[in-house]
Amino acid sequence: MNWKLIAAVIVGLITGVLLYFWTESVKNEQVAYAFMRLQPDRKVTRGQAITPDMLAEPVMLPESFGALAKLAVPAASAYQEWLKDRTAAADIPAGSVLLFQYFDDTDGGRLTTMIAPGKRALTLPVNAASAVGHFVEPGSYVDILGTVDEPVEPVAPAAAAQPGAVPGQPAVPGQAPAAAGQPQAPAQPQSPVEQMLKNYLTQYPGADENDVNAYRKQAQDYKLGISSRTRVVTRTFLQNVKVLAVGAATTAEGAVTKANSTYNNVTVEVTPSEAEMLIFAMGQSNGSLNLVLRNPADNTVEDLPSINWTRM
Repeated sequence: MNWKLIAAVIVGLITGVLLYFWTESVKNEQVAYAFMRLQPDRKVTRGQAITPDMLAEPVMLPESFGALAKLAVPAASAYQEWLKDRTAAADIPAGSVLLFQYFDDTDGGRLTTMIAPGKRALTLPVNAASAVGHFVEPGSYVDILGTVDEPVEPVAPAAAAQPGAVPGQPAVPGQAPAAAGQPQAPAQPQSPVEQMLKNYLTQYPGADENDVNAYRKQAQDYKLGISSRTRVVTRTFLQNVKVLAVGAATTAEGAVTKANSTYNNVTVEVTPSEAEMLIFAMGQSNGSLNLVLRNPADNTVEDLPSINWTRM
């Protein structure tokens, strides 16, 4: 057996391993001083997400720029993943080395840069059932539904025509008809409720005064939205609403982490008036609204009626 050959092979293997580790250490040292930068002709505005096509080849900086390592984003794979789809918290000039200060790493800070002008971020409480089994994620589009008590329009009182009533002349309770030949007083502007009563009494001049007064009050209450007569309905309040965040995650990648996969709130992007409507709806539905997940390619908005036991 050739011991010299075996020894040479062993020495060669050891030398190869040592050379590999030395090469890797040199490579890591070089990467540590390589930083990500934008393309010379690409600039990023505040609120814009960073995409791979915006990035140029990493810039190599000498060791004398060592202090910059604490400010600039290194060109290492971990930081490339960190930068993916991250939004800028400030304008970044074209060709610039990317600095950490250009990005707000706090979830709340990042969220503010994601809100479109004229819109607001509103958080809704959810659970697995109301958030499509937690399949709703940042960037999803949803419809928002809820079940609430809706005021019911009052029913006009039943009445029979009085004998001898003059067709077309309303017999308003408590009001005597004008004498023949007597000049009519100038007509006063009537509210919609009074006009509705006048039209009704024209058809049914024998209506009971108590029923008419009760109907008048119910009609006024209904107009104000405080009717004592309600019915339970399910209504679609908003359609095609963008989801900004689920829990504390503002990216789809962050939503699948263990900490965020069972979130209990969803933040959506709405207008100020839509925010008021949803807050009112939550108050009427004990804070429970449902999200319906949409296909991202479907942005259709339909005119949907409310649903109740008589309309299904």
